[in-house]
Amino acid sequence: MKNLLNNTIACVIVMTACFNCSVESIENEQLEQSLFETPDPLDPCSNQDPQARITNSGTVAVTLQIATIDGTILHTVTNLASGSASGYLTFAADDIIFNVSKNTTGISDEKVVYTMEQCMSFDIEVDLDNYLTNSIPVNL
Repeated sequence: MKNLLNNTIACVIVMTACFNCSVESIENEQLEQSLFETPDPLDPCSNQDPQARITNSGTVAVTLQIATIDGTILHTVTNLASGSASGYLTFAADDIIFNVSKNTTGISDEKVVYTMEQCMSFDIEVDLDNYLTNSIPVNL
């Protein structure tokens, strides 16, 4: 009789452990795996629209217009002060005109045209002499 009570308690503990186990479904494992996947470091861009920004290192305020080849204006950064930079502006992939106006006598305006594809970035910079540097778009 003494051993019967001890055996019963041991049996209840073992059975409790067996019936409280659960098996996770395959869907949960797939969800956890997708949450913890890291992006491929060799492909930092995934069909991201092209982007551009302007930095004014010159001595006069500048205005940037980003337009399509048919003249549709996509973005305008007006009177960007000397020593300032705009944020990145995104637009659809296309042949894009970047028009930088200075509104100052004796300093000519400049236009550059690039075919901007997905995952491209263009950092436009106005140098100390108030003219564009020789920067070109880069792939992200």
